[in-house]
Parts: sequence; structure tokens; C-alpha cells
Amino acid sequence: MIRNTHMCFRAIVSVAAGMAALCASPIARAWDATGHMQVADIAWSQLTPGAKRQVAAILKAGDPAFRPTSDADADVRDAFRRASTFADVIKGDRNTQYESIIADMNLTFFKTEKPNPANNEHALCKTWHYYDVPVRDKGKHTPEDSNALNALALAREKLAGLASSSSHDQKMECWWLYWIEHIVGDLHQPLHCVSSFEFFPEAGDAGGNRLTVTDPDRPDRPTRLHGYWDAGITHAIAKDRADGLPVTYDAITARWRADSSLAPSPADSANLNVEQWIKKGAATADSSVYDGLKQGGTLGADYLPKQITLSRKLAVLAGTRLAAILNGMLK
Repeated sequence: MIRNTHMCFRAIVSVAAGMAALCASPIARAWDATGHMQVADIAWSQLTPGAKRQVAAILKAGDPAFRPTSDADADVRDAFRRASTFADVIKGDRNTQYESIIADMNLTFFKTEKPNPANNEHALCKTWHYYDVPVRDKGKHTPEDSNALNALALAREKLAGLASSSSHDQKMECWWLYWIEHIVGDLHQPLHCVSSFEFFPEAGDAGGNRLTVTDPDRPDRPTRLHGYWDAGITHAIAKDRADGLPVTYDAITARWRADSSLAPSPADSANLNVEQWIKKGAATADSSVYDGLKQGGTLGADYLPKQITLSRKLAVLAGTRLAAILNGMLK
């Protein structure tokens, strides 16, 4: 199954972290780097002091390009944001400190099937980024075993175990922290929870990657629906900027968290059942993301405003849940 390859290298991420939040690359991912870092920043604002101290220590043992530049809160916060992109960066950067373990990690969940070398998704842990609930499906398609649900469960188990052990392997703690940050963000992008078989009855649309639409703002070329949604948080930030609002990560975090219309319910905030997240994400994709769309069709005038509202809500929800997960295991 095809998913977009993340070509955002470490240098690009480092630049992005120091810029205002409108720095998505032309080929979007889930979320794009800006979106992932915004989710992480929202989470940071809700971490306990103890969790922040542990995160700081863990990040110092991670890949050198992603370590905090100092012990200052702002620098650790910046590193925590950038850490959320690492799981995408390894798809293009072959010089991280974790290169020796990636191949074996990729094989973790292939118990009943072998990786297919003809499918470039069966490398670099690419299948860890999504879970394909089939929708609009007249067949009997099922998600493959190597998926985001299993990967996030493993990452949570491993980080919790390492964090509670007497001798910390903080290098590996950081590997799992990278994945927790990233997958939590991914699973709040609806098209990372679904594959529609409406127009692709045999193989599905790979979370909207095979479904192309015309964006009225860019009518000269087709747009992958998946990429359009990966940029959803970036679209929301662009609207804030157009409205004259500050768009640094911390400013957006403060503003969106203060907006009662974006606040998740207490029940949603406390819900750490990832299977339920995926079920909800698939239902949202089916009812809202795919609603009224046709292969090659043009997005309606109200599509972008609705996406912006939903993306803001999902960013706040994802950040809140990420903070709850880390606060629970980094006591």
C-alpha cells in the first residue's frame, strides 16, 4: 500500500523549528512537519514538571541533531517539537544514530507475512504510521499486522518499561519517545485511520493517496487528498496568519487551547484507547473527509473552512492525549 515518502531531512526540520509555523514542504505528510510540531507543542504545555524533566534527559540521549541546545525550557520545548518529526525524517536521512536498529525494528510485526521487497512500505517502519480501516468496501479487506495500533502499543510498553527500570537506556527511551510523539499525531489525521474502496475496489485508496482532487486555490494541478489533509493544521495556521494573529508555535498553542470551541470533552481528553481513536478517525474520514468527493473532482468552497475547524480541534485533542500518555508513564 502506497504512502507518501517524507523527504524532510534534519536540516529542514531544524530550520522549520526556528521559523513561524508556515513551513510545510510541497509534498505533505501526516501531519506535515509543521502539524506534528504544533501537536507536540500543545502537549508540552500540558506536561507536568516531572515529565518535562524526564523528557529533557531522554532527548539529550537521542539523535544529536534533535537534542536540546541547552537546558533552558524554550530549548527543550523546541527539541520536543522537533522530536515529533523524527519518525518521518528517517525515511530520507540515512545518517541518524539509530540506523543499525531500523531494519530489525521494521520486521517487528511481520509474523504471519514476510515483507514484500516490491512494496517500498515494507521498510523504514513506514507501516507504523497508519491503520487502514476499510470503508466503502464491498470486499473483505483487513489491515495488515504491521500498523500504527501495534506500533504505538509497543512504543508505550517499551518506554514505560525503560523509564521504570533502575538502569535507564536513554538512547532507546528516546527512540520510543520519538515514535509515541509521532504516531499519536498521525492517528489524529483521519486519513491515517482509513482506506476507502469506493473508487479503488481492489486495493483501496491508501488513505486518500490514490484519490486526486482539484484544489480551487491550485487549479493547475491535481492534489492527493491525503496530502491535502496532512497540511490541515498548516492550513489552519495560514488562516490565523491571514487574520493578523501571531503564528509562533507557543502563540498558537495558547490561543487554540484558550478557545472553548476547540476544547475536547473531559471524556475525549482522558480516552487513551487507541482502537477507539482509530474507529473515530475512520468514521470522521468516511462522513466528513470523503463526503461528496469524486476521483478527479473539485473541492467545494466550504471544504477548506470545514477542514480548518476540524484540524484545529484534532490538533488540540492529539496534544492533550499525548500529554496524558507521557504524564502517565514519566512520573
